[in-house]
Amino acid sequence: MRRVIVFGFLATFVSSFGQTFFLGLFSPQFQAAAGIGSTRVSLLYGVATLASGSLLFWLGGAMDRLPLRRAIVITLLLFVTGSLLAAGVQGSLVLLAAFFLLRIGGQGLLTQLAVVSAARNGGRRRGAVIAWASMGVILGEAILPAGVIAALDSIDWRALWLGIATVLVVLVGPALWWLQHGIHWQERAPTADPSSAPALRRRTLLRTPAFWAGAAILLLPPFMATGFLFEQSSIAALKDWPAGAIGAAFTVFAVLRALGTWIYGRATDRFGAARMARLHLIPMALSFASLALPLGPGSIWIAFAGIGFTNGANSVLGGALWADLFGTAAVGTVRGVFTAAMVIASALAPITVAGVLSLGLGAGGLGLLFAACALAVPLLAAPWLDPRKDPATR
Repeated sequence: MRRVIVFGFLATFVSSFGQTFFLGLFSPQFQAAAGIGSTRVSLLYGVATLASGSLLFWLGGAMDRLPLRRAIVITLLLFVTGSLLAAGVQGSLVLLAAFFLLRIGGQGLLTQLAVVSAARNGGRRRGAVIAWASMGVILGEAILPAGVIAALDSIDWRALWLGIATVLVVLVGPALWWLQHGIHWQERAPTADPSSAPALRRRTLLRTPAFWAGAAILLLPPFMATGFLFEQSSIAALKDWPAGAIGAAFTVFAVLRALGTWIYGRATDRFGAARMARLHLIPMALSFASLALPLGPGSIWIAFAGIGFTNGANSVLGGALWADLFGTAAVGTVRGVFTAAMVIASALAPITVAGVLSLGLGAGGLGLLFAACALAVPLLAAPWLDPRKDPATR
């Protein structure tokens, strides 16, 4: 069990190099190297993210059919190539290719390997194992931005990306290769685990009401968080939040995200993922509703805390719920399809939030709209989260 947790923790921590918060730190350097403006860089990033997410629709199931060691090699080859391209950016096409490979290798496949391994090997402690594995990226969010900003004062940014590629090859690759020994990955036949089931075809999955019910609930936190964080400057201006408070609020976000991950890891094991999925949006709903209250600058702490807590809980449920509904053999396929949907939803989030704000509803109107959705969707979807009601989920 410890080997699975360390494997997942390392994989999700290293996935930080392909996450939005990390790549955004190099935006000025990418703009200068490619000779384009910030809008064009954002467009290239959005295209690369949509492409990588769409590819995961197929890759999620394909990785299930490979031995874990081979899946690790393929993932790291993509990731290392993306890091080398990032170090050698000279134009838009190279930057687009770098973004694509970093997103598919880091944010996509490494996270997939971590969560699926945890879900298949966690047994009755599945929620706790997924929670500990997910802590890696939270640690990355907490320490890497400050480290990169400090390093850029004395080290050329291209050298940093070459260093990342070197670390992936020399340290991360051998570590993951050693840790994967003894980790159960492929399920070729039914096992004694009652949650194991024959792998689903994607066509069958897309016709299963339980999948769409779970997806409706699990898509809301990344959708709302992405839109909120992308438009944080506009919302901060509307709410008169001090500029210096936003940096501290991100610390609150990270701490509450870790707390939500830890609490829901244990609660999911005790009460079941389907039951906890009905409740985990409540903190985020309250945080968005607070935007409509006359709380002054203090509303920033409530907003970031609630959004962070729910997204932490969501990281656990994003693996445990699919395993409970569809069996551990199908987790890779289900997560691949779900991740593709999540990427599309996240890409639409900034447009949605900007549109709502442009209607003149203000931060309060946006908050009430998001709060209402966060409360209503679980109530509407809950009846379909019982695996006994659909043969495809048994």
